[in-house]
Amino acid sequence: MNNRSNAFAAQGTRRQAIQVMGTAVSAGLVGGAAVPALAAPATTGLREPALPPVLAPQADLVNLFEYERQARLVLGPSRLAPLLGSDRSVTDRITLRPRANIPTRDLDLTTTLFGDQHFAPIIVGPMADQKRFHADGEVAMARGASAAKAAMVVSSDASMPLAAIAAAATTPLYLQVYASSPDIKERLGQAEAAKAKAVFVTVHAGTSASGPATPASARIDWAGVDSVVKGTSLPVIVKGITRPEDAKEAAARGAQGVVVSNYRGGDAAALPGTLLLVAPVVQAVGDKIPVLVDGSFRRGSDILKALGFGAKGVLIGRPVMWGLAAYGADGVQGVVEMLQTELGRYMCMCCRPSLAAVNSSVLRVHAALPPARTNRG
Repeated sequence: MNNRSNAFAAQGTRRQAIQVMGTAVSAGLVGGAAVPALAAPATTGLREPALPPVLAPQADLVNLFEYERQARLVLGPSRLAPLLGSDRSVTDRITLRPRANIPTRDLDLTTTLFGDQHFAPIIVGPMADQKRFHADGEVAMARGASAAKAAMVVSSDASMPLAAIAAAATTPLYLQVYASSPDIKERLGQAEAAKAKAVFVTVHAGTSASGPATPASARIDWAGVDSVVKGTSLPVIVKGITRPEDAKEAAARGAQGVVVSNYRGGDAAALPGTLLLVAPVVQAVGDKIPVLVDGSFRRGSDILKALGFGAKGVLIGRPVMWGLAAYGADGVQGVVEMLQTELGRYMCMCCRPSLAAVNSSVLRVHAALPPARTNRG
């Protein structure tokens, strides 16, 4: 994005900017004041067409919540509704433990997952029917994710052909499938033809290709997982794990990763926040397979909390959809880069120059919400 401001632009590449970030943490990484969202002009008569909304420049947005406001201007309340909602009850009870006056040079956010090096531990998660929110749909999402050097998981319910999405991506692309899908062989063939790097098989109770869960389907379909593992040469990651024993079972059946996720097709409120589920799952599988996590990541500090509990990466959903709806591929890039920059900022504050140095010592878990702060970031 040519017009996106960055306090470290003069340093050259964004990788170089992040590497020197530790020497200037006190200056902050995101500058500028938020520009109030302007209401879309109203028509004065039936013959006068509605004018498009006036959006704030991306360079003036200081956090992801401002992307949500811009998306609201474009979509309106009813179309935005599926992209709203988050569970902050656990996330906000966890705070970071910074260390003062300790310089951190050569900051490195890179990690290796499923055989590929990633610029940062942030992956664009699978979201269905993206053309509902932007004309270029998943193709724009892939372009934006690639521009931000982030991998992307394509939903089994994508609104565009996988081949077209893959052609737009220059970073690792993964395909999400359902263990119970009747056309699973065809899906796996499409993934391999599109040169996808891995398959994410969703085993959430309540989210299957055939609709809401029934009592009989409210269990993990291990036979379906087996069919996916045996049906492809690609790494298989099981998405929808909440219990340590299920993570161990996934690893035993050949999964090369798991995603801790409590999304259950609408009843996630009845389940615990994913952050507190990560550590037991990590302890169960040890170093055998990487553990990823999704769920309500809205700030770089949220991501550092997940890494502190042992996750190797996070999946981002609704925020990148806000960016897509408001600004297209540029908006996706802006959202991901904002999270990358914020993550680097908080790693510096906690004196952690690399992901390998991040552990639970950076976290403080409170029994109740800590007192409100005026400069929350």
